[in-house]
Amino acid sequence: MVSRGALSGAKTLRFSAALLLVGGPVVGLLFGSLEMAALAFGFGAVHLGLGQLWASEDRGGRFIGIALVLGGASTVVDTAIWVLSSAAS
Repeated sequence: MVSRGALSGAKTLRFSAALLLVGGPVVGLLFGSLEMAALAFGFGAVHLGLGQLWASEDRGGRFIGIALVLGGASTVVDTAIWVLSSAAS
C-alpha cells in the first residue's frame, strides 16, 4: 500500500507532467517553434512515465510507465538530432 503522502506527491508529479505534455506543445505551436514543442512533449512523457513507475503497484502500471519513459526519451533524442542537424546546415 502506498502512503497518503506518496499519493499527494504523485498527484503533483502527474499535474506537472500534464502541463508539460499539453502546455509545452501549445506554447511551441503558438510561437512557431516545433522543436521546442517536441522537446516539451518528450520531457512531459518522461516525467509522466517516471511518476507512473513511482506510484504504480501492479505490473500493468509499471509497464505503462516504462513505455512512457522510453517513448519520451526517444522523442527527446530524435528532436535533439533534428535541432542539431538543422543548426549545422
